[in-house]
Amino acid sequence: MSLEVYFLVLAFICLCICFSDYFYRKIHNSALLILLIFQVFFSPLDIYFTSFALVLGIGLILYALIYIGASDIKYASVMSLTVAFDDILWAYITTSFAGGFLAVFYFLSRKLLSKKRFNQEGIPFGIAISIGFYLIILIQKSPSI
Repeated sequence: MSLEVYFLVLAFICLCICFSDYFYRKIHNSALLILLIFQVFFSPLDIYFTSFALVLGIGLILYALIYIGASDIKYASVMSLTVAFDDILWAYITTSFAGGFLAVFYFLSRKLLSKKRFNQEGIPFGIAISIGFYLIILIQKSPSI
């Protein structure tokens, strides 16, 4: 599979996960399984199991402290399969910045501009994970950037 096709398919899968997380506040395991199969078997990039283990380990600690949902951890772990170990910190930083902008946007759109009360607290962090990890994968592997 060519690099361009890989990036397009990965972007499509990430967008589907973003829509599901935003509208339904759920990242389905079936979407994560499709992403896992795509990353492992169809990716022209190297697979980094150390990055996967690190993101999964840190994610489980954050889940135990009730800072992040289990689906978000699984999503970040699967996305980290194609991120080099040296770039994991940048993926976390980029995801954090995207999450900060998302939190401000979410607060302004949901709390200040709307008169309705929303039952679900927190933000759909799958969007920030998509942005953060996709940008790092794109930047580290694109020959034209």
